Amino acid sequence: MLWAILYFYLFGSSAGGGLVKDISEPVKQNIKIEATAKQIIEINKKMLEEEADFNQDLAEARKQIAKINANRLASEREFIEVFAALDTQRAATREKILDNRFKMRELMSAEEWTRVYTAIMPQE
Repeated sequence: MLWAILYFYLFGSSAGGGLVKDISEPVKQNIKIEATAKQIIEINKKMLEEEADFNQDLAEARKQIAKINANRLASEREFIEVFAALDTQRAATREKILDNRFKMRELMSAEEWTRVYTAIMPQE
């Protein structure tokens, strides 16, 4: 069980790049009211910064876990302390990003939202 948790925290969290995408260009192209576009871009910037900050915390946690894991005599409690701190940071980051996502939703119509996010989706 512990190894599964270690694997998830060390390798599972950042596969495939970030979850928050920079939407500034599609917003500039698709949101007609300039002041609204600026608000959306600023909110998106905050989301990107939150994700980047968490990724730095995650990198630090990975280093801590590697150091603890290298110690044969390390206790389970040492691992759990790092995981607990990371869980707290992950929850706080998730909450901030979601709050900002719903703020952006209030600023865009359904059509604008679709145009903005269609523009950043990978083409198949």
